Amino acid sequence: MIRFWMRGVGVRSAALYVVMLASALILGCGGGDAQAEPTVVVPTATPVVEAFDVGRFADVPGIVDPSNFEWPRSIETSEGVITLDAPPERVHSLSLGHSEILAALMDFDRLTAVYSFFVDDEQSNISTLSADHTLIGFAPEEVVALEPEVIIASRFTNADTVALMTGANIPVARASLENSALGNVPNILLIGYMIGAEVEAIELADDIEGRMQVIADALPDGEKPRVLSVSKWTSAFAAGSDTTEGGIIEQAGGINAAADSGIEGHQQVSIESIAAINPDVIIVPQPLEGANTFIEELTSSPALAEVPAVRDGQIFYVLPRYHTTLSHWNVRGVEDLAAMLYPSAFEGVEFEEFANFGE
Repeated sequence: MIRFWMRGVGVRSAALYVVMLASALILGCGGGDAQAEPTVVVPTATPVVEAFDVGRFADVPGIVDPSNFEWPRSIETSEGVITLDAPPERVHSLSLGHSEILAALMDFDRLTAVYSFFVDDEQSNISTLSADHTLIGFAPEEVVALEPEVIIASRFTNADTVALMTGANIPVARASLENSALGNVPNILLIGYMIGAEVEAIELADDIEGRMQVIADALPDGEKPRVLSVSKWTSAFAAGSDTTEGGIIEQAGGINAAADSGIEGHQQVSIESIAAINPDVIIVPQPLEGANTFIEELTSSPALAEVPAVRDGQIFYVLPRYHTTLSHWNVRGVEDLAAMLYPSAFEGVEFEEFANFGE
C-alpha cells in the first residue's frame, strides 16, 4: 500500500503547491527579463511507502485472503462473506468497544454516529470525541438511514438487527470482542484490514503487547490476592469466569475470587455470598456515586466485618470505562489494578493513556 503525503496534504494539494511555488519563484526573479532565466529547484511530492509486516495478518480470523492488500477485500463473517471495494469512509459501529478501537485507527469523522452512553465519561473512553458527534437512538432504521458503507457488529448484537441491516444491502461484519486485552489483538488487526488502517492497527497491537509484557515482567512471584469485582444497581452482581472484569483481575496478577468460588459470568450475589467468597480485595467498577454508596454498605455490614477486604480496608472504586468496556482500554484497567495490588513493584511507574487517531 502506498500513501502520498506532503506535510499532511494530499497529492493534488501537493501538486498545486508545487505549481504555485514555481510561479512565485519565477515572478520573484523578474519574469519580464528575457535575458534572465533562473534555474528553479521545485520540491516534488515524493511517494512515501508505509511498510508494514504483512505476516501480522496471516492468521487473523475473518480475512479471506491475507495476501491481498489491494481493493476490493473480502471479510468472512457469521452472516457470510462481505466485500469492500475501497476503504470505507462511512463506518458505523454498534458497540462502544468497537467504536473505541475505530477511534484509535481512523479519523473519528468517518464514524457515522454515536449512542448516548458514548458521551458518558465514566463509561466511555471516547466521550470527548463523541460529545460533538451525530447522536442517534437504538432503532435499526436510524442506522440504515445513515447509509454507512459497512456496519461493525459484535457477537452480542441481536440477529434480527443484523438481518434488517443486511436486508438494506449494507455489509455487516461481526468482529468479536474478547474478555482478554491480548485476545483483542486479532480483532484490532481485522478491523484495521477492513478499513485500510493496517499500519495503525499494527501500532496499536504492538502497544498492547508491549504494555502487557511490562506488567507480566513486573509482577512478583508468590501468593496472589483473591480479588472480587462486584457492582450494585438494584442488586449486586459479581464478575465470575469469562467476564471482562475477571480477565483484568487475572492479568493484573490476582485470583478472580468469584470464579474461584464457582461463579460463571455475571451472577447476582448477596452480602452473605460475598462473605462466603471471602476476598482479600474488593473492586467496584461502576459510576462513582453508586460505587460510594455500595462501598459504604459493604464496609458497614456486620456480616462482612471479618472478610479480609473489609477488615483491612481493601475496597476500591475503579474506573468502569477501563473495566467494563471491551477494547484496548482494558489494558489501563490491568495496569492500574496491578499497581494497586503490588504497589512496591510499580513504585514510580506512570501509565499513559492510549492515543486516538491523529493525537
